[in-house]
Amino acid sequence: MKAHFASLTLDLIVNGNGRYIDQKCTPDMLSSVSDVILEMYENGQVTFTVRNIMESDELNSVMVEQFKKPPIDHPGAANEYDKVASQQVKALDQAGVLQEIDTTGRAKQYTVANANLLRYIATSERNALNFLIIYLTKVMQDSGLYPKFEKFFANPNKANFTDLKNDYCEFIIANTKIKGLTESRRIFTKVLNPLAFDRSSYGTKQGRLSTEPIQYQDLFYNRPNFRDLNKPKGMPRTTFLTQIPEETTTEVYHVNKAKKSIRRYHQGISEVNRFRELEASHVHHIFPQSDFPELSDTFENLILLTPGQHLTYAHPNGNTQTVSKSYQLVALLAKLDSIERSVFSQFDEFYSLSEFINVVNIGLDSGLLTDGMGVEEIRHKIAAAYI
Repeated sequence: MKAHFASLTLDLIVNGNGRYIDQKCTPDMLSSVSDVILEMYENGQVTFTVRNIMESDELNSVMVEQFKKPPIDHPGAANEYDKVASQQVKALDQAGVLQEIDTTGRAKQYTVANANLLRYIATSERNALNFLIIYLTKVMQDSGLYPKFEKFFANPNKANFTDLKNDYCEFIIANTKIKGLTESRRIFTKVLNPLAFDRSSYGTKQGRLSTEPIQYQDLFYNRPNFRDLNKPKGMPRTTFLTQIPEETTTEVYHVNKAKKSIRRYHQGISEVNRFRELEASHVHHIFPQSDFPELSDTFENLILLTPGQHLTYAHPNGNTQTVSKSYQLVALLAKLDSIERSVFSQFDEFYSLSEFINVVNIGLDSGLLTDGMGVEEIRHKIAAAYI
C-alpha cells in the first residue's frame, strides 16, 4: 500500500479537492461500499456511476442490515444512499483506488484502478482503517499540514488542539472549494481521529478535545455488539451465553461478509487437503458460533470446506448442532497452514497469527498458546491438546 501512495501526489493546494475525505467516510462505511464495488467489478461491471452503486441490491442490503437505514425506496432515503456512496467513491478516486474516466451527461463514470487495494479495503474494517491512516497521512504530508498534526500529538492540550483545528480549517477554506467553517470542522474530525488512534493519542469529540485517547470503536458508524463481548475469567461459558443479547441484523451482516471474504481469498478451494484443489463453498466456524459469538466473524475461526467435509466430517451426519472434536483438530491445523502462508510467505496481511492464538485460547478455554510462539510449536501444542 505504501508503494501505491508513493507514486501519487495528493497535495490539496494542487488538486483543490476538499472532499478527499468526508463525514460518512468511516472504516465500516468505506469497507462495506468497497465490497459492493468489488462485487460489481468481479461480476463484470467494469465501469459504473455513483447511481449504479446506490441503486444496487448489495448496497441496499448493507444499508438496511448493517447501518439500520430504511430501504432506498423509502421516502427520503435516496439522499442518504447518495451521500454514503458518493463520499466513499470520491475518497477512493482521490486515493487512486478508483479512477474517473468519463462524464456522461451529469453522471461521472468510474473504473477500478487498483483491484488489489480495493480488495484489501473490502476485506475488513481493520484493513479499511489501516488504509485511511496511511491515506490521510499522505494527504497531510503532501499538503504541508502534517507538521501541525505532529506538534499537536507531541503535546495534545486544549491550546494546541485549537491551533491545529484553526490552521486546518483556514487551509481548507483558502485552498479548496469548501468555504464554510462548519463544514471544514466536520471533516477535520474525520482526519484527526484516525491519526490520533494510530498514535494512541487524543482527538476530538463533539468539536472539542477528547477527554481520553481515541478508541477503536470511536471511529465507526455502527459497531456490532459481539465485538465487545468478553467472557470474565472463571465464569462458565453456559452462564456467559445466557447474558448475551439476541443476534442483530448487523451481526448477521458481519458474519456473512467475513464468510464472503474467506471464499474470495481462498478462491473457492478447500483449506483441508488443499493440494487436491477441491471445490469448496461452505464456510465453517471451527469453534461454533452459538457457543463462541465473540469469534463469529473472526477470519482465523472460519475455514472454507467442501459441502462433504462440512456436513459429513465437521458436523457428523449433517447435524450442525454437533461438532466433531477430531475434525476440529483437522480444521485448526489446516487453518494454521493457511495463516502460515499468509503471514510468512505471501505477506498479504489477510490473517494474523496472534489472532489465531487468541481464537484457540478462547475456544479451548485455556492459556495453551502465547504470543511469540512459532508455528511449529503452536502446531505441536494444539495436536497434543486433542490427543
